[in-house]
Amino acid sequence: MTRSSFSRHKSRQQLILKVEFENATGFAVNYLSDLPKGGVRVHTSMTVGQHVLLSVSIPGVAKPLEIGASVQWSFPASHPDGPAAGLAFLDPSPEARTWLGDVLGAGKQAALSSTPAHRVLLLETQPFLREVYGQEIHNWAELREHSSLDLVLLGELPVWFEEVARAPATLGIVDIDELPTLGLDLYKRVRSDARSVELPLILIGSPQNLEPLSLVSDKLLCCLVKPLKFGLLMTTAGRLARDPSRPGRS
Repeated sequence: MTRSSFSRHKSRQQLILKVEFENATGFAVNYLSDLPKGGVRVHTSMTVGQHVLLSVSIPGVAKPLEIGASVQWSFPASHPDGPAAGLAFLDPSPEARTWLGDVLGAGKQAALSSTPAHRVLLLETQPFLREVYGQEIHNWAELREHSSLDLVLLGELPVWFEEVARAPATLGIVDIDELPTLGLDLYKRVRSDARSVELPLILIGSPQNLEPLSLVSDKLLCCLVKPLKFGLLMTTAGRLARDPSRPGRS
């Protein structure tokens, strides 16, 4: 939870936004969740492109940090989630980088000590998509769900199966397009191994490659058709990880 307030610096007439976080974990979640290079989300509408001076404080954790920021996105009051704005940090000084490193480290350590890790095995042969999917999964698991993540990004099917066998996993995600093994054959191999017979599994692919799986009845399997909506991927991943009995299909 955060509290924010505006003021103006008399000598420079610069807009100053004071933001207070309850703890380091709350700041770490906010810092990483909506801005890829770091920043904060505030519950008020602002003008995109506007520059402000942020004064960020976490009582009892660190002294307040003053850092420049610019508004990257903004939601109006009419938005379903209410008014909000994403402020990206601008060129942090060495002192600011030290402050951020200390607070983020404390926040992540607190999250890791309080929740078990999700081990997610992602197989995607295309490097760009592998990184994109991986970032979306990080957003879901570490930030929105407030839980730690052991995400393994893989580009080859044999290595993916090695990871499945090496240690228990929370979730397996496979883009079956361009794989040497058909989707149904891959599914049968996963379920034939005692170590992965109950592995929640998301298979992503084109309609023709997923069609052979349409008759499979498995509460731990979900097939997502391309073109894939990231929101659907994350909703499905969250549902499978929390309650595998209700994965649904799309």
